[in-house]
Amino acid sequence: MLAAALMFAGPASAALTDGDNACLGCHGQEGLQKTFGKGESLPLRVDGAAFEGSVHAPLGCAACHSDVELKTHPAAGKSFDSVRAYSVAKAAVCEQCHEDAFKQHEGSVHAKRMREGSALAPTCTGCHGAHAVTPKTAYQTCVGCHSAALAAHQQWLPNAALHHEVVSCAACHAPAALRMVDLRLHDPATKTWAAEKAGEPWFEKLARSVDANGNGLDARELLDLVKRINPAGSAAPKAFRGRIELRSNVEAHRLSDKAAAIRACDVCHREGAEPFRNVVVSVAGPDGRPLRHAAQQEILGAASAVVSLPEFYAIGGTRSPLLDVLFVVALLGGAGFPLGHMAVRWLFRKYRASRE
Repeated sequence: MLAAALMFAGPASAALTDGDNACLGCHGQEGLQKTFGKGESLPLRVDGAAFEGSVHAPLGCAACHSDVELKTHPAAGKSFDSVRAYSVAKAAVCEQCHEDAFKQHEGSVHAKRMREGSALAPTCTGCHGAHAVTPKTAYQTCVGCHSAALAAHQQWLPNAALHHEVVSCAACHAPAALRMVDLRLHDPATKTWAAEKAGEPWFEKLARSVDANGNGLDARELLDLVKRINPAGSAAPKAFRGRIELRSNVEAHRLSDKAAAIRACDVCHREGAEPFRNVVVSVAGPDGRPLRHAAQQEILGAASAVVSLPEFYAIGGTRSPLLDVLFVVALLGGAGFPLGHMAVRWLFRKYRASRE
């Protein structure tokens, strides 16, 4: 059977092992599926290119499917009533490597809903996928189910769209987790996060050369890093954009009920706020995962931050009383002009009416 499948399979991938290509000989075929007791069908086709680009590709098929014996496969295995039951059972495979994430997940609202029997509560593959697992932002993952999240936040959260852009979902919905400021390098030319190419590492080497004493980038060193990243005359210079993220992505699995989520503005918008005590700069690695280098928290309040971090500022929480005052003055000035204009018009009309 395996030999016959290989005859009809597409070209083997040179990046995958012979064993993985053998699996794709069958599982790369369109229409392959498994039917469960209730008549539900689960597609068994795996996109070889997608798997090759996934974070699990270096592990290979056998790492997660160690129970499969090729000589007797497909053999009659344990039967499940539904796709949901199969998905819940197979989550145990993920736990073999991701034990810490599982411990966090057990205290989450998702796990609570699963224990209550909710068919909507996501399993591991519900959030992360199965054979095409790639690093995604929490927002990309969460809105897959919570598509109305932005509209819901707009009912009470000022500037909700910006908060959704620069604050990780878990930063508020995992209230017990530790947070940080992640200054990510953004490329305005492509409108994407800057990333290293496979086989061409440069970020960590450059960051270490600038941070000569190894104690984290200070304001001067950050400015130097920005200048080295952007040669003189760059038409669209790259810039660091700040995001509030969790210090450990594992803690993102301990999501609370929305009633326990952080809603108080002063958690971030006050002097000495916890997220601003830990700062890193980063770019995306070839696989999408962040490559980070430590920075000193003082860089957020330095005068040079206006140049180094032109697109990141959180009034009240960041650090720079002078910039806070200037922001308020500009705000009052902007509001004062139209108010003053209306006041003058009102006085003029009153004066003209008295003359008539």
